[in-house]
Amino acid sequence: MDLELVLAMQERLELCSDLAELARVAPWVETLATRYQIPAKTTFAINLCLEEALSNVVRHGYKNIPGHPILVDFRSSPGELVFIIEDHAPHFQPADMGIPLPQSLEEMTPGGLGIPLMRRFANRVEWEPLTSGNRITLVFFLRPHSDSSNSQ
Repeated sequence: MDLELVLAMQERLELCSDLAELARVAPWVETLATRYQIPAKTTFAINLCLEEALSNVVRHGYKNIPGHPILVDFRSSPGELVFIIEDHAPHFQPADMGIPLPQSLEEMTPGGLGIPLMRRFANRVEWEPLTSGNRITLVFFLRPHSDSSNSQ
């Protein structure tokens, strides 16, 4: 495989543990969406999941203390998009991954809905502790284009 092609299939966003830094995520995702022809519905899901995961890292992992690194790696392969978030925050134990989202606003209570929300919008959500920090992996499947008339 051509080295340039391999490098083009992986991208990285380096953030600092400050909620204002999260404003850089959506433009980065939009650039990826254009470059990799990511459908709008998938782009929305990616933005939603990244915002939830990254704001949790800043607010809960780093306790809103600025200056700590957060890395977001993007990898594209046929049929899927993978976002890997790594931090150096204390380990956390994810809530039960099977908690359902509330069906109405009346059922909602603050907190604890981040992982169920991500699981609803991503095809796969994985967490693993690192020697110093955490890794969250978000995977989004792409459906093959049914219209091949644009192929050259």
